[in-house]
Amino acid sequence: MNEQIEVLRKKMYQAYENNPYDSQILVISQALDKLLNELELAVKNKKDSKE
Repeated sequence: MNEQIEVLRKKMYQAYENNPYDSQILVISQALDKLLNELELAVKNKKDSKE
């Protein structure tokens, strides 16, 4: 999942550098947010299961 996050992050930065008004930036950002939320939940669940 970390690799997917980095790929999307780089893709978003590249899109922004090419055209800061590109509508794809929002789409990429939303996909990145979803992955980050999933990662946060997975980390929290892993932590909770150890307690």
